[in-house]
Amino acid sequence: MKILKWFFALLILLVIVAGAIAWTLPADVAYRYVASQLGPVSLVGVRGTVWQGHADGVSVFGRDLGELDWQVEKAPLFARRLHADLRIRGADIDTSGLIERAADGRLTAHDVRFRVPASMLAPVLDVPSLKLLGTITGSFAKVSFQDGVVSDANGTALWSDAGVSGTAEARFSDILAEFASKPDGSIGGTVADDGKGNLEVSGHFTIAATGFQAEAFLAARNDDARVREALRYVGEPQADGSSHLLIDGKLFKLF
Repeated sequence: MKILKWFFALLILLVIVAGAIAWTLPADVAYRYVASQLGPVSLVGVRGTVWQGHADGVSVFGRDLGELDWQVEKAPLFARRLHADLRIRGADIDTSGLIERAADGRLTAHDVRFRVPASMLAPVLDVPSLKLLGTITGSFAKVSFQDGVVSDANGTALWSDAGVSGTAEARFSDILAEFASKPDGSIGGTVADDGKGNLEVSGHFTIAATGFQAEAFLAARNDDARVREALRYVGEPQADGSSHLLIDGKLFKLF
Protein backbone atom coordinates (compact mmCIF):
# COMPACT_ATOMS: atom_id res chain seq x y z
CA MET A 1 0.00 0.00 0.00
CA LYS A 2 2.84 2.38 0.82
CA ILE A 3 4.35 1.82 -2.64
CA LEU A 4 0.96 2.51 -4.22
CA LYS A 5 0.63 5.77 -2.28
CA TRP A 6 4.09 6.84 -3.45
CA PHE A 7 3.14 5.94 -7.03
CA PHE A 8 0.01 8.10 -6.97
CA ALA A 9 1.91 10.95 -5.30
CA LEU A 10 4.56 10.76 -8.03
CA LEU A 11 1.88 10.63 -10.72
CA ILE A 12 0.18 13.75 -9.32
CA LEU A 13 3.54 15.52 -9.16
CA LEU A 14 4.25 14.65 -12.80
CA VAL A 15 0.85 15.98 -13.85
CA ILE A 16 1.48 19.23 -11.97
CA VAL A 17 4.95 19.62 -13.50
CA ALA A 18 3.65 18.80 -17.00
CA GLY A 19 0.83 21.29 -16.55
CA ALA A 20 3.22 23.99 -15.36
CA ILE A 21 5.51 23.38 -18.36
CA ALA A 22 2.59 23.46 -20.81
CA TRP A 23 1.18 26.59 -19.14
CA THR A 24 4.43 28.50 -19.66
CA LEU A 25 5.90 26.64 -22.66
CA PRO A 26 8.14 29.04 -24.62
CA ALA A 27 6.84 29.65 -28.13
CA ASP A 28 10.25 29.12 -29.76
CA VAL A 29 10.53 25.64 -28.21
CA ALA A 30 7.05 24.67 -29.43
CA TYR A 31 7.78 26.07 -32.91
CA ARG A 32 10.85 23.86 -33.30
CA TYR A 33 8.61 20.81 -32.83
CA VAL A 34 5.84 21.88 -35.25
CA ALA A 35 7.80 23.83 -37.90
CA SER A 36 8.06 20.81 -40.19
CA GLN A 37 4.25 20.47 -40.18
CA LEU A 38 3.47 24.05 -41.22
CA GLY A 39 4.16 23.51 -44.92
CA PRO A 40 4.83 26.80 -46.75
CA VAL A 41 4.45 28.88 -43.56
CA SER A 42 7.62 29.81 -41.67
CA LEU A 43 8.34 32.06 -38.68
CA VAL A 44 11.43 33.92 -37.48
CA GLY A 45 12.17 35.70 -34.21
CA VAL A 46 9.61 33.67 -32.24
CA ARG A 47 9.19 34.67 -28.59
CA GLY A 48 6.64 34.66 -25.80
CA THR A 49 4.62 31.55 -24.96
CA VAL A 50 2.38 29.28 -26.99
CA TRP A 51 -0.54 31.12 -25.38
CA GLN A 52 0.57 34.67 -26.06
CA GLY A 53 3.49 35.39 -28.33
CA HIS A 54 5.08 37.23 -31.19
CA ALA A 55 7.09 36.44 -34.32
CA ASP A 56 9.25 39.11 -35.92
CA GLY A 57 8.40 37.67 -39.33
CA VAL A 58 5.93 35.30 -40.95
CA SER A 59 6.26 34.21 -44.57
CA VAL A 60 4.21 32.05 -46.93
CA PHE A 61 5.96 30.41 -49.89
CA GLY A 62 8.90 32.68 -49.14
CA ARG A 63 6.88 35.92 -49.28
CA ASP A 64 7.37 38.03 -46.16
CA LEU A 65 4.04 39.27 -44.77
CA GLY A 66 5.21 41.07 -41.62
CA GLU A 67 5.06 40.49 -37.87
CA LEU A 68 2.69 38.03 -36.22
CA ASP A 69 1.02 38.35 -32.82
CA TRP A 70 -1.20 35.69 -31.29
CA GLN A 71 -3.21 34.98 -28.18
CA VAL A 72 -4.72 31.55 -27.49
CA GLU A 73 -7.48 30.88 -24.95
CA LYS A 74 -6.68 27.97 -22.63
CA ALA A 75 -10.14 26.87 -21.44
CA PRO A 76 -11.52 25.68 -24.83
CA LEU A 77 -8.60 23.24 -25.16
CA PHE A 78 -10.16 21.04 -22.47
CA ALA A 79 -13.05 20.45 -24.90
CA ARG A 80 -10.59 19.84 -27.78
CA ARG A 81 -11.38 23.26 -29.29
CA LEU A 82 -8.96 26.02 -30.22
CA HIS A 83 -9.71 29.75 -29.98
CA ALA A 84 -6.96 32.08 -31.18
CA ASP A 85 -6.71 35.80 -31.92
CA LEU A 86 -4.19 36.46 -34.70
CA ARG A 87 -2.79 39.62 -36.28
CA ILE A 88 -0.23 40.09 -39.05
CA ARG A 89 1.24 43.55 -39.57
CA GLY A 90 3.74 44.48 -42.25
CA ALA A 91 4.88 47.58 -44.07
CA ASP A 92 1.79 47.50 -46.28
CA ILE A 93 -0.18 44.50 -44.96
CA ASP A 94 -2.46 44.42 -41.94
CA THR A 95 -4.83 41.54 -41.23
CA SER A 96 -6.46 40.21 -38.09
CA GLY A 97 -9.18 37.82 -37.00
CA LEU A 98 -10.41 35.21 -34.56
CA ILE A 99 -9.71 31.57 -35.46
CA GLU A 100 -11.61 28.62 -33.98
CA ARG A 101 -10.96 24.92 -34.48
CA ALA A 102 -13.77 22.61 -33.40
CA ALA A 103 -13.35 19.05 -32.11
CA ASP A 104 -14.45 17.71 -35.52
CA GLY A 105 -11.64 19.58 -37.28
CA ARG A 106 -13.73 22.42 -38.70
CA LEU A 107 -11.83 25.73 -38.90
CA THR A 108 -13.82 28.96 -38.61
CA ALA A 109 -12.56 32.52 -38.88
CA HIS A 110 -14.59 35.40 -37.46
CA ASP A 111 -14.31 39.16 -37.92
CA VAL A 112 -11.39 38.91 -40.34
CA ARG A 113 -10.17 42.30 -41.53
CA PHE A 114 -7.44 42.84 -44.07
CA ARG A 115 -5.50 45.58 -45.85
CA VAL A 116 -3.12 44.74 -48.70
CA PRO A 117 -1.57 46.73 -51.55
CA ALA A 118 -3.34 46.24 -54.87
CA SER A 119 0.05 45.40 -56.40
CA MET A 120 -0.11 42.10 -54.49
CA LEU A 121 -2.80 40.94 -56.93
CA ALA A 122 -0.85 41.88 -60.06
CA PRO A 123 0.52 38.35 -60.65
CA VAL A 124 -2.97 36.98 -61.31
CA LEU A 125 -3.44 39.42 -64.21
CA ASP A 126 -0.18 38.24 -65.79
CA VAL A 127 0.43 41.60 -67.53
CA PRO A 128 4.12 42.35 -66.77
CA SER A 129 3.95 45.96 -68.02
CA LEU A 130 0.97 46.83 -65.81
CA LYS A 131 1.24 47.89 -62.17
CA LEU A 132 -1.80 48.06 -59.90
CA LEU A 133 -2.03 51.14 -57.68
CA GLY A 134 -3.98 51.74 -54.50
CA THR A 135 -5.00 49.67 -51.50
CA ILE A 136 -7.50 46.84 -51.02
CA THR A 137 -9.29 46.63 -47.69
CA GLY A 138 -12.02 44.26 -46.69
CA SER A 139 -13.57 41.95 -44.16
CA PHE A 140 -15.03 38.48 -43.68
CA ALA A 141 -17.84 38.32 -41.16
CA LYS A 142 -17.31 34.57 -41.07
CA VAL A 143 -15.77 31.77 -43.13
CA SER A 144 -15.48 28.04 -42.33
CA PHE A 145 -13.28 25.28 -43.75
CA GLN A 146 -13.65 21.53 -43.43
CA ASP A 147 -12.10 18.85 -45.64
CA GLY A 148 -11.16 21.50 -48.20
CA VAL A 149 -14.74 22.81 -48.47
CA VAL A 150 -15.61 26.46 -47.73
CA SER A 151 -18.93 27.35 -46.15
CA ASP A 152 -20.68 30.23 -44.35
CA ALA A 153 -18.42 32.76 -46.07
CA ASN A 154 -19.55 36.30 -46.72
CA GLY A 155 -17.69 39.57 -46.95
CA THR A 156 -16.75 42.67 -48.90
CA ALA A 157 -13.60 44.27 -50.30
CA LEU A 158 -12.88 47.82 -51.44
CA TRP A 159 -10.14 48.87 -53.86
CA SER A 160 -9.49 52.50 -52.94
CA ASP A 161 -7.20 55.01 -54.70
CA ALA A 162 -7.50 52.54 -57.56
CA GLY A 163 -5.40 52.89 -60.66
CA VAL A 164 -2.90 51.33 -63.03
CA SER A 165 0.44 52.46 -64.38
CA GLY A 166 2.79 51.18 -67.03
CA THR A 167 2.78 52.20 -70.66
CA ALA A 168 -0.14 54.41 -69.61
CA GLU A 169 -1.35 55.57 -66.22
CA ALA A 170 -4.90 56.13 -65.06
CA ARG A 171 -6.69 56.61 -61.75
CA PHE A 172 -10.16 55.26 -61.13
CA SER A 173 -12.93 55.61 -58.62
CA ASP A 174 -13.31 53.07 -55.82
CA ILE A 175 -14.18 49.51 -56.83
CA LEU A 176 -16.29 47.30 -54.57
CA ALA A 177 -16.50 43.50 -54.46
CA GLU A 178 -19.06 41.43 -52.56
CA PHE A 179 -18.62 37.68 -52.10
CA ALA A 180 -20.13 34.66 -50.38
CA SER A 181 -19.70 30.88 -50.30
CA LYS A 182 -21.57 28.69 -52.79
CA PRO A 183 -23.09 25.21 -52.27
CA ASP A 184 -20.20 23.54 -54.13
CA GLY A 185 -17.66 24.87 -51.59
CA SER A 186 -16.30 27.69 -53.75
CA ILE A 187 -16.63 31.44 -53.21
CA GLY A 188 -18.47 33.57 -55.74
CA GLY A 189 -18.83 37.30 -55.97
CA THR A 190 -19.48 40.42 -58.01
CA VAL A 191 -17.35 43.47 -58.66
CA ALA A 192 -18.41 46.97 -59.73
CA ASP A 193 -17.20 50.56 -59.54
CA ASP A 194 -18.94 53.16 -57.39
CA GLY A 195 -20.13 55.12 -60.44
CA LYS A 196 -18.22 58.27 -59.52
CA GLY A 197 -15.12 57.88 -61.68
CA ASN A 198 -14.21 57.47 -65.32
CA LEU A 199 -13.74 53.69 -65.26
CA GLU A 200 -16.87 51.60 -65.55
CA VAL A 201 -16.48 48.07 -64.14
CA SER A 202 -18.95 45.21 -64.05
CA GLY A 203 -18.00 41.59 -63.47
CA HIS A 204 -18.10 38.43 -61.41
CA PHE A 205 -15.61 35.88 -60.05
CA THR A 206 -15.32 32.41 -58.53
CA ILE A 207 -12.57 31.18 -56.20
CA ALA A 208 -12.10 27.48 -55.49
CA ALA A 209 -9.37 25.20 -54.16
CA THR A 210 -8.34 24.36 -57.74
CA GLY A 211 -8.00 28.01 -58.81
CA PHE A 212 -10.07 31.02 -59.72
CA GLN A 213 -11.98 32.45 -62.65
CA ALA A 214 -13.03 36.04 -63.22
CA GLU A 215 -14.82 37.92 -65.99
CA ALA A 216 -15.30 41.66 -66.23
CA PHE A 217 -16.22 44.33 -68.74
CA LEU A 218 -14.27 47.57 -68.47
CA ALA A 219 -15.15 50.81 -70.21
CA ALA A 220 -14.16 54.48 -70.16
CA ARG A 221 -16.91 56.59 -68.66
CA ASN A 222 -17.19 60.14 -70.03
CA ASP A 223 -14.88 59.04 -72.87
CA ASP A 224 -11.83 59.58 -70.61
CA ALA A 225 -8.70 59.45 -72.81
CA ARG A 226 -6.37 58.10 -70.10
CA VAL A 227 -8.72 55.29 -69.21
CA ARG A 228 -9.21 54.37 -72.88
CA GLU A 229 -5.42 54.22 -73.31
CA ALA A 230 -4.96 52.07 -70.20
CA LEU A 231 -7.65 49.64 -71.36
CA ARG A 232 -5.63 48.89 -74.48
CA TYR A 233 -3.33 46.81 -72.27
CA VAL A 234 -5.99 45.06 -70.19
CA GLY A 235 -8.10 42.24 -71.58
CA GLU A 236 -9.52 41.90 -75.10
CA PRO A 237 -10.45 45.21 -76.83
CA GLN A 238 -14.06 45.37 -78.01
CA ALA A 239 -15.53 47.22 -81.00
CA ASP A 240 -17.15 49.83 -78.74
CA GLY A 241 -13.82 50.68 -77.09
CA SER A 242 -14.44 48.68 -73.92
CA SER A 243 -12.35 45.74 -72.78
CA HIS A 244 -13.41 42.19 -71.98
CA LEU A 245 -11.21 40.75 -69.23
CA LEU A 246 -11.03 37.00 -68.55
CA ILE A 247 -8.78 35.59 -65.82
CA ASP A 248 -8.29 31.89 -65.13
CA GLY A 249 -5.42 30.95 -62.85
CA LYS A 250 -3.99 29.51 -59.67
CA LEU A 251 -3.99 31.11 -56.24
CA PHE A 252 -0.33 30.23 -55.62
CA LYS A 253 0.61 33.04 -58.04
CA LEU A 254 -0.24 35.47 -55.24
CA PHE A 255 2.88 34.24 -53.43
